[in-house]
Amino acid sequence: MQCTLRVCSDPRLAALILTSHFLSLAIHLRLITSRHFRIELPMQYIAQNSTRFITASVASTLFALAATTASSADEKAPHADIFVQSANGALFTSGWDHTTGEVLFPELRVFEAEFGIDPSFPFSTDEPGIGSNLVGTTLTMNLLAGLGAWNGAGFSSTSAYLLASYGGQDAFSTTGGSFSFLVSEGLDLHPEYTLLGAGNSDPANGIYLASFTFSSAGLADSDTLYVVFNLGMSEADHEEAVAWVESNLVPAPSAIAMFAMIGLGGFARRRRS
Repeated sequence: MQCTLRVCSDPRLAALILTSHFLSLAIHLRLITSRHFRIELPMQYIAQNSTRFITASVASTLFALAATTASSADEKAPHADIFVQSANGALFTSGWDHTTGEVLFPELRVFEAEFGIDPSFPFSTDEPGIGSNLVGTTLTMNLLAGLGAWNGAGFSSTSAYLLASYGGQDAFSTTGGSFSFLVSEGLDLHPEYTLLGAGNSDPANGIYLASFTFSSAGLADSDTLYVVFNLGMSEADHEEAVAWVESNLVPAPSAIAMFAMIGLGGFARRRRS
């Protein structure tokens, strides 16, 4: 990149101009990967038009910053998978990145998923996945009876229902059910979640809420966790429904989160969704 700048001899004015331009340049470098430019600013022009020049420079900087912020906002953050742990004789769930092994949220009970990521299976998803550090333990994921549909202010009953399957074991939200699995080192299990309409018809687009718990012999069951599934609705609507669940169904994080943050140690860096 080539950039030359000639400014006036007034050091204060020069400092303002240079600061504004280099800030603008630093932001634009994120947006423009290759551009050659040359700035020639005669001293007399600077002296006569300093106020307008600096104002325009700042405006350009703010515009670039706004564009960068908007671009970042449009990028969807990856959804966390479920990570099952135990503390004080009870199971609890965390938010986990299965690609890095990092536990993102020491205590998390609300998870998100999108149906139809694979167009060949528009009403199915294998998210959220499940991980655990309880190697050698058999865990059971329990799908609780009942499925809710988002109405803009909460969740109402629906004729649609959810099927959660793993290893030939099926659980239905119409009656409740479960499936079990053995935790092995590096577990990254992805059940199949399928949404069905009444009479096995295609379900209507919407945001759906399913409730689960985890259980294991010798340990108290986890608190209820919630998965907010999105079928064909906007990300904004999905996030609004998630926020409602977090505010209305889940209490503030308990002291167990602090315990988890201390006890995870090096495992947090081992392997996320």
